[in-house]
Amino acid sequence: MKHTKSSVILFSLRLFLYLSVLTLVAAHPGIAVSFDRIGIIQWFIIIPLMALLAFLPVLARNNRKKLIITPIVLLVLSIIASGFSFGLFIPFIAGVISFIFTYLLFPQYTSVNNTLTANTAAAVRSPWAKITGIEPFILVWICLRLLSLSRSGEEIAEQSVVLTPFILVWTAVVFIAHSAVIYLCLYPKSYTGVWKEGLAVIISSIAVLIIMLIILPPDFVRNTIISNLLTERIPEKVKPSDLDRGITKRGNGRRTLPQGEGRQSELRGLSEYDWNGRGGDSGENRQYMVKIVASVREPVYMGNVFRGQFDPVKGFVLSYQENLNELVNQRFFVTWFDYNPETDRGRERQEVFSLSTLRQKYLPYRPVEIDPTILSENTGPLRYIHQVESSTHLGDPLMLIHSPSRDFTNREKSVLSHYLEISLDTEEKDKFTNYLNDALRSWRNNRESIIKNDPYLREIFSSKQSQESPISSSNNEHLEKIIAILTSFSKYQYNLNPDDDYSIEALKNFLFNAAEGDCVEFSNTLALLGRLAGIPSRVVTGYLAAEGLQTQAHLRGLAALRAKIPVLQQFPFDHLYMVTNIHSHSWTQFFIPDYGWLDFESTAFSKPPEGMGDFNNWDVVIPLLDENRTFSQIRKFPWRAVGRTVLILVITAIILAYALRYGRELALYIGAQRGGRQGARFLYLLLLARLAADGKPIKPASKTAHEYSELFPESTANQRESTRTGFKIFADIYSEIRWREFSDYSDIDERFQLLKQEYKNILEKTKTKGLHRCFVRILSLRGLAYL
Repeated sequence: MKHTKSSVILFSLRLFLYLSVLTLVAAHPGIAVSFDRIGIIQWFIIIPLMALLAFLPVLARNNRKKLIITPIVLLVLSIIASGFSFGLFIPFIAGVISFIFTYLLFPQYTSVNNTLTANTAAAVRSPWAKITGIEPFILVWICLRLLSLSRSGEEIAEQSVVLTPFILVWTAVVFIAHSAVIYLCLYPKSYTGVWKEGLAVIISSIAVLIIMLIILPPDFVRNTIISNLLTERIPEKVKPSDLDRGITKRGNGRRTLPQGEGRQSELRGLSEYDWNGRGGDSGENRQYMVKIVASVREPVYMGNVFRGQFDPVKGFVLSYQENLNELVNQRFFVTWFDYNPETDRGRERQEVFSLSTLRQKYLPYRPVEIDPTILSENTGPLRYIHQVESSTHLGDPLMLIHSPSRDFTNREKSVLSHYLEISLDTEEKDKFTNYLNDALRSWRNNRESIIKNDPYLREIFSSKQSQESPISSSNNEHLEKIIAILTSFSKYQYNLNPDDDYSIEALKNFLFNAAEGDCVEFSNTLALLGRLAGIPSRVVTGYLAAEGLQTQAHLRGLAALRAKIPVLQQFPFDHLYMVTNIHSHSWTQFFIPDYGWLDFESTAFSKPPEGMGDFNNWDVVIPLLDENRTFSQIRKFPWRAVGRTVLILVITAIILAYALRYGRELALYIGAQRGGRQGARFLYLLLLARLAADGKPIKPASKTAHEYSELFPESTANQRESTRTGFKIFADIYSEIRWREFSDYSDIDERFQLLKQEYKNILEKTKTKGLHRCFVRILSLRGLAYL
């Protein structure tokens, strides 16, 4: 068992083209995040190694050994890459595909006396090998994606000024070279002449060139610089009246963080060149812009850490089995999709755009599409563009108090058991349980008065009130418990705490001693009490974008930055929210039957902060962008135009293929009516085309008409023999007409009539019965193989 020298060359070229494209990905300046561990192992180790194992003839003497060793190696590498998590299936599947495609392209040929014959190669090659023809398109798609990232910003375009034309040319080279590799692998011994291979390369080159010229914009390789016409300088301290124009009153959504009363914060500016490293020290009483969020609905709870595992000392800690924790840090080169079906009620798709100073993604729950991070170099410190589409719950989850509740099913209890675990010692658990029981008792006894004294609760409970549903009744037991716990926090003071302490000791101190804390203490305590009440819970940390957190300073800062940054101008001003470092937040998610995981604001009923403990009194600092900076729109690759163009090209190609098939058959039929030697030739070619359309074997160019008759695999011996005999008679008559010298032309006509009769007999004997085969004959393009 061995490979020929040509197959080694083809395999090496195929591997080189693959690695060359991956190297471009790693070297491209528009890629904001480098390959992570999973990406390196998957793309640079697993896929090439699996291809090598499939190709190497070392194990070919014992295919069973190869089939045992390869999955073991692949599984070990997948575990090293992703650990024992659901994510290991991705590199594992990638390795399986690499192995299968290589095995189909490069089967282990059996040699006889060190001679590899064409018949042997044809005998061992799988008919599924043709699916490997998609490989060139995958690599070209990656190259086109790199070209789109070359246009993500003006500075990226400048950094890519040499790389972009190279990728443009390399895209065509990769497609043509890879297509040639696939072709030579699939048809190693069936060449009919150099001209056919050369023609295929020329046609492929022209097709790629036309696609490039049609799809790519004229300025794709070199971006046109758009001059910044805004010359107004933002002063170090902006007066309240300076940027009020265009700022309208915006409505408030559901209650989020409590707000105190104090002085109005001011807007300050800091040069973008001094921005790096600014974290907003609490001693400064200033808050620094972190990102600008665009969303139709608010508030937007954007999480990056999901804490569902419970530790008896540390409290809620990172859940390593939670896929969302991997998702926020995972590098995306293409758009990520969630293919799990949506079953939660009351949700709707929500698009959230972020122009951020942070590389890491922050995701509203539950993400269904995540675009790759785009690096934007012409927007100052706001360097990263994140776009996500999530299936978020509509409205305030507390409104579900009017929705009928049900108990958790056995399956839900099994799946969510991790989020109900409370591994506290008996004494500590009793203390928290006593607090919970007191809160529930107080809510039951004073429910009506608590609701009447809180405008927020009055709005919630009166939204669907009727005479048959008095204020003291409830439809949802789970929401009753959550509201009881939340309202018990009304005697606790909200104030910023510089220490994010999640430990059980910190929660006990907050709940039983200090009675003061920030979102960390409130959210972790709410989650713990919720579990004691039998409701699955977890704690999420990230950022909160909300209308209630937007002061006049935030709005003026938004107006100033929106006037300078073109990408923000595609969103209405009312849909923009400034998020600062002080808006980093911690909240609780509860699992409500039928509605899934919902975001609950644990501080909604706490006492408002006082003095400078209210961060809304802190001055807002935004970056001052360079006056001489040039701006350009963040350009995206025209995927819709590409899709339309490719679809049009495919439809056109199909139409032309059928026109070519039926046009050729019509021309052959007309030519056959002439009779004589030329008519016999046309009739022979028409017979081959009709047999090919019916699924019969394609006649190799090296075989004669007599040899071709041996290739008919009919279902019975009698049919096979009859067909072969008929075709042998046809071949005898055809050969006689074509090459015998006749003294009388009428003899040729006589032989031609016999040839036509045998033509009809062969078609009648070989025709496969059934409606299905009739459609196959009509739609088949196999006859084009004789072109």
